[in-house]
This record gives sequence, structure tokens and C-alpha cells, in this order.
Amino acid sequence: MTSSSANSLTQESLEITPELLNRYDRPGPRYTSYPTAPEWNHDFGATEYTQALSKASENTDEPLSLYVHLPFCWERCHFCGCNVVISKHPEVSNKYLDYVYKEIGMVSKLLGERKTVKQLHWGGGTPTYQSVEQIEALHGVLAEAFDFAPDAEIALEVDPRVTSLEQLETLRRLGFNRISMGAQDLDPKVQAAINRNQTEAETRELFSQCRDLGFTGINLDLIYGLPEQTPETWTKTIESVIDIRPDRLAVYSYAHLPDQIKHQRKMDEHPRPTGAEKYELFAIARRLFVAAGYRVIGMDHFALPTDELAVALDERRLHRNFMGYSVVPAEDMVAFGVSGIGEVGGAYAQNEKRPAMYYKALDADTLPTLCGTWLTDDDAIRRWVIRQIMCNFYLDFAVLKERFAVDYDAYFGDEESRLKEFYEEGFLVREEGHLRILPLGQAFIRNVAMVFDAHLKKPAHFTKFSRTI
Repeated sequence: MTSSSANSLTQESLEITPELLNRYDRPGPRYTSYPTAPEWNHDFGATEYTQALSKASENTDEPLSLYVHLPFCWERCHFCGCNVVISKHPEVSNKYLDYVYKEIGMVSKLLGERKTVKQLHWGGGTPTYQSVEQIEALHGVLAEAFDFAPDAEIALEVDPRVTSLEQLETLRRLGFNRISMGAQDLDPKVQAAINRNQTEAETRELFSQCRDLGFTGINLDLIYGLPEQTPETWTKTIESVIDIRPDRLAVYSYAHLPDQIKHQRKMDEHPRPTGAEKYELFAIARRLFVAAGYRVIGMDHFALPTDELAVALDERRLHRNFMGYSVVPAEDMVAFGVSGIGEVGGAYAQNEKRPAMYYKALDADTLPTLCGTWLTDDDAIRRWVIRQIMCNFYLDFAVLKERFAVDYDAYFGDEESRLKEFYEEGFLVREEGHLRILPLGQAFIRNVAMVFDAHLKKPAHFTKFSRTI
């Protein structure tokens, strides 16, 4: 790190020094779930998932969230850690969709009268890999199996390089109202290194089309820590994104896990920022977005003050599930497709990750469950606490007691003693009846949440996680 870079880092409003980064930049969960995926087991299969769905079916007055995984992409981005299928032959997705339709039918039957949906998200892969006809057919199957609430959030991810105006018009006509698009970085040299050549003009054009069609909560994804990124080029990207003016922004930390994701090795010939240099990129983004009027949401998101995420943060009702930060009050989330992860009936359940195994299970009229876990009472308590910390930067002891009949000091005495170093660092404060995460602690929010993780006692787990910064 150059001296000028170090100076700019220490002068940043959060006062994050290289020493602080060295001390706390360690492997740790992102807490899209608790317990985290390494705790799930293969003893949890189709029988257990069926039991969870049956349990969930009893809450007929409660809405659902739905997720559909569409894994197909035209080509692979070298940084990508998603479960994708690369094919230049779009007809291969016909077979996959037929099996998804079968899974939807099986699951909706097990859910009985519980049909109301408040949130639907299509992820990938690239959902707009599907043709207009396939998009209409998939949505039709979902609409027949479930009842979408009038105010349901219906969203999907799109790739500006392959998404057509006809697809956007079709999606809008079907009721889709929110959209998220990937950019990662607008610098051509970075794009070449990660094998994602997407011009700024393509990004701007798709954004304008979405805005003109009436999509709201439009999100743009960026990634810091990619090969060839520098503070200078990254600043230009952020300035261009501010000019585009999306409603929401996700600024993800690149997770370099070449032992698990072998295609990431294709980027090894390019320099890649790590440690303090990597964090400086996030600090630049944070500083510029906040100066441009965006609010900080959770650990890596930003939103305009009028966006519902910012409003929910102010009211301390921000929620988070596998689809990201949300304001939708749906406790149960049902997932369809390969690798889809559901959170249903007091359990997590993940589908088979390989299409062949997914097809084999459904051919046998069996739910394609690969693994999962039942949550204990302690898991449920800690999951809620971690989500409050990760989403709202606030833990209300009275609400904890009301929901779980748990006294904070009696239940979390050990955790409170381990928070001492974070109090001293200025990460958080304890005030009358609550914990409040300070701006400095928001940058290290995963580290704070890890204190409440009762499962983080197995050293082997840490090799499975990305670094916290």
C-alpha cells in the first residue's frame, strides 16, 4: 500500500487503519443463514423437507417468499461463485424448466392452503437467458400454483449484455416490479480480466429501459477486490454509477476461493488488491455514495433515502434472507431449482446442486433435497440476534425477551464478555436496553455477528468462508 493510499485510508471518516484491518480481516460467514451451510448435513433429505413443508402448511395466514434458481449463462465470468450451467444452446433449458415445473407442483401440494406470496425472486445464472416464451410459461406455472398478493415484490436478476427490451416488456406485463442488474466494474481492463466485457453504454441503456417501463427499487451490483482494480479506475466507476443513479446498490467483497472455485485461477496472472488495498476500494465507494445522498444499508448495500430499504432501516424492520435485504415480512422462503435453498418450517433445505441428480430425484417422484438442518431453539434465538445486528445495527433486549422469553444478560453472558474488545475498539455501544452498532463497527459487522455464532468452534469451518473485509 502506498503512503498516499494509507493516508487516504486513515483519513476516511471511519478511521480504519491498516492495523485494524490486519487484526480483524479474517475468514468468516456472511450470515445469509444461521446456522451457516457448513453446519447442514446430508441426513436431512427429502423426508425431512417434506416434514418441514407440512409444518409450514399449518400457517395458512402467513405469506411466503419464493425463489427460483435459473442456472444457465452464455459464458462464465471468472470471478463467479454461483452454481451455473454454461451453454450456447438455449434449448437445453427446456428440459430443466420441465423439472422445475414438476417440483413446483409437488411443493405447492405439500403446502396445502398456504398459497399467498409476498415476494418472488428469479436468480441465476442469468434468468434472461430464458426466451420470452419460457419466461411466460414459468411465471404461468407459479401463478397457477400460488396466489400473488397485490403488493408482492416480484423481482429478478438480469445481465445487461443479453437482456432485450422485449424481455423487459414481457416481465413488466407479467407483474415484475423490481430488477437487479450486474455491472461489477465499468473499467474495460477489469472486465477483460474477469471475462465480463460489458460496456457502460449497455448498462446505461438497460437501466433507462427499466426506468421507462416503471420498474422500481432498481439495483446495480458492484464487486470490489477484483483483478486490475485500482483506486483511480474504481473511483471513475463509482462516479459513473452515481450518474446512472440506481435506487439501490450492492457493493460485494470479492471472495477468492480458488481451491473451491477452480475457474477463479484463470485470473491469477492479474494483480488483485487484498487487505488494506482492497478495503480502500470499499471505503472509496462508501464515501462517494454517502456524499451523493445514499444511505448505508447493512454490510455492503446502499439505497436512496426514499427507497423502502432506507425507510425500513430507519424503522428497524429491515430483514435479510437468501435473496438479500428485504422489507417483506415472510418468515418462510421456498426455493425451486438446482442448489435452491429454502428456509421453511423451522429448517433449512438445499436442493441437489447437479442437474443430473436433481432430475433423478424428481423422476422418482422425490423432492430433490441434498442437505439441510433443523433449527434448535438456540439456533432460532441466535439467528434473530444475528439478523438484527446485520440488518438494523441494533439489538433491542426487550424485543428479544418478548419474542423468545430470553433475558439478554442471562443468555448471552459469555458473548457479552467477548464483546469487550469491540466496545474498546469503538465498534458498538451498550445503551439502556439495547446494543447499537457504530459506523466503525458497521465496517466489521460480520466480526461482531460472529461473537453470537455458537457453531464457530471448528477450525475447519474457516476454510469455507471468505474474508470479512
